[in-house]
Amino acid sequence: MDFIKLTVGERFQSNLPDEGMSVLLNGGAPILVFKFTVSERDIDNFLNGAVSFGLFADANVIFFLFNIDGFLDWSDLAFTIHLAQGESVDDDGSYLPFHLVLLESGTSIVKGLRVVTASPAFRSVLAKQVKRQAAERFDTVGYYQAVGGIYESYPSAALMLKTAVIIERGGLTFSD
Repeated sequence: MDFIKLTVGERFQSNLPDEGMSVLLNGGAPILVFKFTVSERDIDNFLNGAVSFGLFADANVIFFLFNIDGFLDWSDLAFTIHLAQGESVDDDGSYLPFHLVLLESGTSIVKGLRVVTASPAFRSVLAKQVKRQAAERFDTVGYYQAVGGIYESYPSAALMLKTAVIIERGGLTFSD
């Protein structure tokens, strides 16, 4: 397992397009990367806003749902463990750290870093969904077709939240 080195003020090499978001796993911990044009106020809100997480699952696709007060309304990112380069999420009964990374569009300079934990219940639900996903045969075209179909039924993160498997605000579980 390779660890990712991130330093505020330094460039982070990624293929993420400007004004884009991405989710990946590193050492079993989710990393949410945001690459936006940001102001000092945006950076402050990113670093200090309350963070909420959710998980939505349908057609063997997992969607990470997330919100950062004052920075980002509820948003979603599709995820499959089959594209996570050998990573996994284990249910070890501990809190799950989410690493949040803010990159400046155009330069990929790291403007903000923070870690927010999700509860052991959230980790357990995610690990169960990942295990279920890993047990299924993977087809890249089928996966992207499934994602497209889900977006037709649930065109917004707000709609996904209504049937989310679990929702948390800063490690406090609201539904499971």
